[in-house]
Amino acid sequence: MAAAATAATVPNTKDTDDTQKSSPSKTSFSTWFIRLLPAILFASYVYSTRGPFQSRVCLAFGYGCRTFDPLHVQGTIDTDRSKIYGPVVDYYYSLFTNHEDLGGSLAVFVGGKPVIDIFAGSKDLEGRVPYDNRTLQQVYSSGKAVEGIVIARLVQKGLLDYDAKVSQYWPEFAQNGKENVRLVDVMAHESGVFHVDSDNEDLTWSSLQDKDSFSERLAKQRHYFGGDIKRAYHAVTRGWYLNEIVRRVDPHARTIGRIAKEELMVDYPDLELHYSHFDDDNDWETRLSPMVEYPVLRIIGRLFLPRFLQTNEYIGHRDIQPLHPLVGQLIRKWSTISKALTPPMAPFAKDFRTKQAHATESTSFSLKTNAHSLAKLMAMMANKGASIHPGQEPDLLVTNVYTDATTYHSTRPCTITYEVLPLSRGGWIKDRNFHGEGALKGVEVQGWGGAGGSLALWIEELDIGFSYVTNAFGAAEAVLGDFRGRTLLEKVVYARKKELGLLS
Repeated sequence: MAAAATAATVPNTKDTDDTQKSSPSKTSFSTWFIRLLPAILFASYVYSTRGPFQSRVCLAFGYGCRTFDPLHVQGTIDTDRSKIYGPVVDYYYSLFTNHEDLGGSLAVFVGGKPVIDIFAGSKDLEGRVPYDNRTLQQVYSSGKAVEGIVIARLVQKGLLDYDAKVSQYWPEFAQNGKENVRLVDVMAHESGVFHVDSDNEDLTWSSLQDKDSFSERLAKQRHYFGGDIKRAYHAVTRGWYLNEIVRRVDPHARTIGRIAKEELMVDYPDLELHYSHFDDDNDWETRLSPMVEYPVLRIIGRLFLPRFLQTNEYIGHRDIQPLHPLVGQLIRKWSTISKALTPPMAPFAKDFRTKQAHATESTSFSLKTNAHSLAKLMAMMANKGASIHPGQEPDLLVTNVYTDATTYHSTRPCTITYEVLPLSRGGWIKDRNFHGEGALKGVEVQGWGGAGGSLALWIEELDIGFSYVTNAFGAAEAVLGDFRGRTLLEKVVYARKKELGLLS
């Protein structure tokens, strides 16, 4: 009994310590919430009154807000098919009037013919500089769609084989677990080299310019999964590794960008495909449109506001999708994610847009182009690689190479994006569940998309080549595109099905 009484009077130091330890976290959370509350309330207000792509003065004070009336538009719309495809154009224009877009281009080829090929909006928030048919735009990973075409053309020439080990072309690559990596593994983001270790030297843009040193560094890079085949999105690195392979097999030691310029832009003179610096440095200022970032407060609102408010007819946009989990992870700078998507010299998306970043070729993110160029290439892919102007322009790919490149390869969960996407041997998405339950359901979409919202896609069964390019850097909703481009594609598919009498 005495022992029991003594035990009863002894304070529970463990409980006391736990209480003391937990108190600061409660206080810290409360303080954090109180400090953040005004931002959340303000983001809610911005949601309910103005679209994201307007001047800071407009977003903050409601002063000097643009109306896009009239909307600056250049280009062509097939008048014979305008009744069928008119809703696509109407929706595209609504993105500007709702300030979900600022400037860009939209191109749709159907049956090898352009039914929509337009440039609209402005290069700047104030609307002083029109976005015209000479404007070029960096499209980030949408350039991977073209990257894959260049690789397929090298396969066609017998210089590459998807099933060959990379070391067959680049012997130094066979080290640190990469001995059995094949070209198809690189194309499908399954080669285990989704980032480059810093070792004793940080990776910088200037370090990329020393080709021999950078090549050696890439070859030495360890396989992140010890040689096991796992998917991890090679957001930045795929182009670097592919260029090392291409330089070794091309008779003139050219890069992917040079081949695109000297072959694709020659065979198809209306294409603009610039992977590195411009021949005329003035084009950087006069032709390239800057990107306009998605407002930070709106991202905060989309992270914290309830879903029903974001899609309410008075707040947000009914088509808007939840932000991709990557957004929160990048904010927290999770190690694996940040290694793949934000290398040391480019912690933010804007860092990929500097002149220094484009001084050397990085084909996974550096393409500067327009929707017409991408959609025309996609139209030829929809035509199984054949020319859409037979007798005037050559085929893009022969049929058997197109078939090989677009053959299904694998579906694996990605350790970077957590998405499970079916990919072809050529490294393009090959998906029948691309977006929603509407017209796109069950339709196989192929191609790729880029950060900010750009898309370069084709649909073989409906003979559609599609591209959406924008300077309004949207918040990430998916690895491939956001609600703007995906909804546009859905409306194109609906129109095409209607045209073919496929709607019930």
